[in-house]
Amino acid sequence: MHHRGPDGAGYVIGNSIDRQGQLEALDFSHKRGRAALGHVRLAITGQASGLQPFQSQDRRVSFLHNGEIYNYQQLWAGLDTAHGAPPRSDSEVVMRLLERHYAGDLQEAVTQILPRLDGVYALAISDQNQTLVVRDRIGVRQLYYAMNGDRVAFASEKKPLWELFGRAAEINRIPPGHLLAMDARGSEMLQFWSPEQLRNEPMITNRDNALAAYGQAIRAAIHKRIHGRDRVGIIFSGGIDSVLVAYLVKEAGVPFTCYTVGCGEDAPDLKWARDVAQRLGFPLQEKVLTPAEVESLIPEIIRDIEDHGLNQVEVAVPIYIANRLAQEAGERVLLTGQGADELFGGYSWYSRVAAAEGYDRFVARSWEDTCLLYKECLEREDKITMAHSMELRVPFLDPEVIRAAFRIAPELKVNQGEDRLGKRIHRDLCQAIGIPEDIAYRVKEAAQHGANVHDTLGELARERVPNEAVLRAAGYDPDLSVTEKLGSSSRYGYRYGDAQLWKPDPQMQFLLDSHAARFGLLPLDTLRHWEEVNERLTGELVLSSTAS
Repeated sequence: MHHRGPDGAGYVIGNSIDRQGQLEALDFSHKRGRAALGHVRLAITGQASGLQPFQSQDRRVSFLHNGEIYNYQQLWAGLDTAHGAPPRSDSEVVMRLLERHYAGDLQEAVTQILPRLDGVYALAISDQNQTLVVRDRIGVRQLYYAMNGDRVAFASEKKPLWELFGRAAEINRIPPGHLLAMDARGSEMLQFWSPEQLRNEPMITNRDNALAAYGQAIRAAIHKRIHGRDRVGIIFSGGIDSVLVAYLVKEAGVPFTCYTVGCGEDAPDLKWARDVAQRLGFPLQEKVLTPAEVESLIPEIIRDIEDHGLNQVEVAVPIYIANRLAQEAGERVLLTGQGADELFGGYSWYSRVAAAEGYDRFVARSWEDTCLLYKECLEREDKITMAHSMELRVPFLDPEVIRAAFRIAPELKVNQGEDRLGKRIHRDLCQAIGIPEDIAYRVKEAAQHGANVHDTLGELARERVPNEAVLRAAGYDPDLSVTEKLGSSSRYGYRYGDAQLWKPDPQMQFLLDSHAARFGLLPLDTLRHWEEVNERLTGELVLSSTAS
C-alpha cells in the first residue's frame, strides 16, 4: 500500500520496532512475534515528524493511526504539562491519551478515549496481549479484515488481504463506529458508537431556525477541515454541493483551486463549472477527456477502487482525473461535496417516496442512505485520493452537520411528488449567504451524466463487446456480475420511476468485467460466470442464435 503513504513507513513485530523515511529502508530480517502492525504514512498533520507506529514510554502499547483528529489541540490542552513539548501531530495526542488511560486493560482504555475524538480515523492498537482495530463513527476511513484459521489480518484496502490469504478469502468490512478486538482466544466485533445518537433532538419546523442551525454546522465543519492549511483543493462539478464548499472556503480566506473533469467539450458539468467559477471568482483547473483516455483509465480505476460495478466505475472517472490534476498541482488535501444529497433529499426518487409513502418513509430512506455512504461512495473516493497520495475531507458528513440535517423537518427539504430540485433548505441556505439564485436552484445531472462519462463508456462498449442479444444468448446476467448493489438508485430508487433507466447495461458491465478479469479482480463466483459466458460466446449456442 505504498501509494497510501509515501512519506515514511514503520512496523512493530513482537518486541521489535523500526521506522524509516522510506518503505524500502525497513529491515524485516529475524523479526518474530504473535502480532505485527505496519504503517505507511501520508504527512498531513505533523509533516516531517510523526513516523509510526507510536509507542508508549514503557513500550507496552503500540499505536497506528490513519486519518485526522480535528480537536487534537484541545485534547492536548486537557493533558497536564508532564508530557513536555507541544504535540507535533494529532496521532501523538491520541498516543498520549492512551498512555493516560491504559492500566493493563487495553479495551477499557480505548473505549474511554474514543468518545473524545472528533475526526475521521482508522486505528490499530496493541499491547501484544490484545489488538484492537477501530473505524470512525461515519466510516470515512475504511478498514477491511480477513481470517484464515488462527490468523487474522486487517488493512485499509482489500489487495493486501488477497496477497495474504488468496483470492478466495472472505474479506469483511469493519463497520463504522465499531472495533474488532483480537487476542489468543479469538476475535469479537464490538460497537462503540451508534449513529442513532445523532437523532435525539427536537425537530426544527421553522425555516429561519433551520437555516441558522444548518449554516452554523456546515461553517464549523468546513473550518475544522481547512484550519491551518496553506491551501486546499476542491472536487468541483459546478453543482450546488461543491459550489457551497468552495464558497465557504473562499469566505474563510484559505487559498483553493477547483478541479473539474468532463468527457468532451460538450460535457454539461464542464460548461457549468466554467460559468460558475467565472461568476463567483473560483480558481478552476479542468481536463477534457477523450474516449481513448477513458478507455485507458478503466483498468487503473478498477484496480484502485477494488470494484468493477458500472455505477461505481463511471462515477469514479471524473473524480479520478480531478485527483490527478490536484496531485500534479501539489495538493495534499481535497474537499468534496459528497453526502448532501442523502442528508437533504437531493435524489429524484426522494420526493416520490414522500408522495407514495409519506414523509416518515422519506426520512427513513434518507437516514439509511446516509448510514450506508461508507461503502456506497466513501470507500471508493478514499481509495482514489490515497492512490494519488492525498487526503479527502467530507464536510457534509461531519457528525454535527448530520445532526443538524436530521433535525430539520422533511417538508423543508423536499416537496411531495415530482420535485426535480430537492434539497430545498440546502439551496435556501446557499441563496441566503449570497450564491445567485440560478446557481443555487440549478437542476444538476448525476455525476456520470454531467461529466458525459456514461455515454462515452456506452460507445466504447458497443465497439468492444457483442451486442445485448448475443450476450443474453450466452447467458450473461449483469446482476450475477455485480452481487453487491451499491447506491440508493440500485437498491430501491428504480422502483420510483422508469426502472429500465437504472438497470445495468449488459454491454457496459461486460466490458468492465473483462478488464477486472484481466487483473484478477473479479470475485470467484463472478469470475466463474464470466468464464462460462466467454466459453459460450465462441460456442455453437451463440453462433446458432445469431444465425437465426
